[in-house]
Amino acid sequence: MRRVYLMVLVAAMAGVMGCSMGPEAPQPGAATSGAGASFDPHDFSGHWHRKSDIVTFSDVPTLEARAIPEAPFTPEGKKRFDANKPGYGPRRAMQRNDPLGRCEPLGLVRNLTTEITEPHPTFQIVQTPGRIIQFFEYRHDWREIWMDGRRLPTLEEVEPRWNGYSGGRLDGDALVVESTGLDERAWLDKFGYPQSEQIRVEERYRRVDADTLELTITITDPLLYTRPWMSDRKLFQLNREKASRWDEQIYCVPSEEFPYQKLIDSGNVLPE
Repeated sequence: MRRVYLMVLVAAMAGVMGCSMGPEAPQPGAATSGAGASFDPHDFSGHWHRKSDIVTFSDVPTLEARAIPEAPFTPEGKKRFDANKPGYGPRRAMQRNDPLGRCEPLGLVRNLTTEITEPHPTFQIVQTPGRIIQFFEYRHDWREIWMDGRRLPTLEEVEPRWNGYSGGRLDGDALVVESTGLDERAWLDKFGYPQSEQIRVEERYRRVDADTLELTITITDPLLYTRPWMSDRKLFQLNREKASRWDEQIYCVPSEEFPYQKLIDSGNVLPE
């Protein structure tokens, strides 16, 4: 019942928490806000609040009445996609096997597509000269991006991890991040698009203006997709008020999650 109470409370507070963008103490020499304000295009630090409407990997409509673009599947990719039974979108199933419902980590790409909407669509970037840390609010997850020029490991050298191994570099005003060594149990998004251990992920971040961050993601997974597949253009707004609040420390706790899903008869396949 604690989980039901929390869900009701979140729904009631969602509009309040997402509507205000109060001031954050500006850094010396930095402008406060505004599209015309000056900013350092190589500074990606801050709390970034998702503004894009679509929360899937690519621009996949959520309404059944609209045509769904087919991903560039290989036969193996289509087989795995059909085996994934999501609880959202046009393929939602009464009996589903979404890893999210089993409290498994979301994985790198699904974290980036920002699975959860209000009031938790924010990630934080902490930038240092040699490393960038990216914190994802939902599930209290994080990943590191090494900026020291190190070579990414091969699959023969490492074990796959949920968020993989990431290295970044600046390409003009864009931050380009390459990742490999990701665990194939994760989905790309809530619609059930799969990934294999052969996947390589490229993220391109660009500050459009002082308050806007742009992100596109391209995956290359020759086992599951016939060609590189690029996401839609995702936009985030600098959330200046977020730093003034305590971290909510949102976790998926099996002792809370499983009884709640049984209570609402969600249909997710849960371990015995």
